[in-house]
Formats: sequence, structure tokens, C-alpha cells
Amino acid sequence: MADIAQHLFGPFAGIGALDLPNTELVEPFDGLLGMFYTKIVNQAGHDNAWFAEQAAPAGPGRVLDLCCGGGRSAVELARAGHEVTAVDISPIQLAAAQKRAAEFGVTDRMAFVRADVTTLDLGRAFDAVVIGGLSVTLFDGDARTALLDTVTRHLAPGGRLLFDHAPAQPDEQESEKVFTVPIRLRERTGFVLVGTLRRPGLRTQFTNMSAELTDKECRTTRQLTGFRFWIDSTERVKEELARHGLSVVAAHRDPEAGAEGQSPATMREFLVAERVT
Repeated sequence: MADIAQHLFGPFAGIGALDLPNTELVEPFDGLLGMFYTKIVNQAGHDNAWFAEQAAPAGPGRVLDLCCGGGRSAVELARAGHEVTAVDISPIQLAAAQKRAAEFGVTDRMAFVRADVTTLDLGRAFDAVVIGGLSVTLFDGDARTALLDTVTRHLAPGGRLLFDHAPAQPDEQESEKVFTVPIRLRERTGFVLVGTLRRPGLRTQFTNMSAELTDKECRTTRQLTGFRFWIDSTERVKEELARHGLSVVAAHRDPEAGAEGQSPATMREFLVAERVT
């Protein structure tokens, strides 16, 4: 939990320093905040459809979804006819993915694996590897190298790697955004405070969440978490992929990012890379 505390900023660091009763630091993608994160990202529609469309232009194939989270992309891939193996280290996220697969009736075309994606070795090759939800940006240094080794270990020659990232923008300045989302969980009501602190000069974006819920007896519980994304220019990402025998063949800006001038934190870019060695 020490890493989580180091990733807190502004009001979130202030909440953590208050040492309030019934307040706990939690892992980013588990617990109440993990479920909240899954619900929020499940509302997006473009990226999972894009992954399904780009995965195998020649027709349905075998797709490996690394860091599958709540299963948005994995389920859409299965709905498009692909055979999907979905991998995540979080049991909460995998349970959400399995539930989503059942709701859409595609469990017969899906397999779920709980594993660390940096050491994964399934012993077989796939036509495409998908890493959505900005998950690539959670890894840096040796961990990023290990993740890309996992990609090349599982990607057939000529196969595609599809992922998204939030590239640094030219002359981008540090920016901070905080907003509140009201929530209700059974008989408890409250809110989640969500914030991002983007520091392109340090290649980092911090995302923080703080949940506060109160029951009918006015008892309040709080959960707090924070994690870091690594942000790089598209050119730096291309150079990194090339060292792993992967060549970027297409780049697409997220059409849901909005008009020019919107915060760079939402300016995602989708990349298609093919294995050339």
C-alpha cells in the first residue's frame, strides 16, 4: 500500500493524511473502487468495437486480451466471432468479465485466465493480442519489457498487437482535473471523487479515486486509491515496439476524445502493430 500512498495528490493526499476512521487504502482495481472503475469504463463504446474490427481483417481468429478488466473488449471480440482468451490478475475484474460474457451469451467462445501478464506463457500463438483500457501505460521499465515479451511470445508471425495510450502532446503543460460522481450501493449512498494529475515533463499521469458511503445509521466508510500511468510520445512508443519486432502500421485518434482543446488526458490514440520477426 506504500506505492498507493505515494501516488496520491491534492485533495486525495489530504484525505489520506487525515487518518479518518473507517478509511482504507485499497488496490486500484479491486474492492468498491474496482467495481466503480469497471462500471465507468464499461460505458465507453468506441474502443471495444474498434478492437473487434481491427483484430483480424481476414476474418474471426484467436485473440488474446491482456489486462482484460471487466471484459468490455473481450466480450465484443467474442461477439464478432473471435475465440478469446481473457487474462487479468484481479479476481474482481475477471468475475465482472465472466458475468458480462454470460449476459451477452458468448461464454462458449471465451476462456478466462487469472495470471500476471508479465510472466504469462500459454504455450500457443494467437492471431491478435489486445491490450485495452490504457493498460499498457501502467507498465514501465522492466515491467513494460516483460509485457511486450509476453506479446511477442504469444503473437503469430504477421499477427496484430492492438492497444491504446494517451500520448504526450507538443508543448503540453501540467494539468489537474477533479470531479465528483454520486453513487448508490444497496442502502448506502455517497460519492466517488475522481482526479487526474498529468505531468508530461515527468512522463506521468496520476489517477486517484476516493469513495465515501453512508448507511441508514449514518455510519460512513471510505476507500482511497491511486495509480500512475506512463505517458510517451507516439514516436517513442514506436521505437520501443520496434525493439520487440513489432512495427506500427496504423494509428487512430479516439473519436470520443472531443473537440480540439479538450484536456490531453482524454486524447487517446489507438495503435496497430504487426509482428515482423
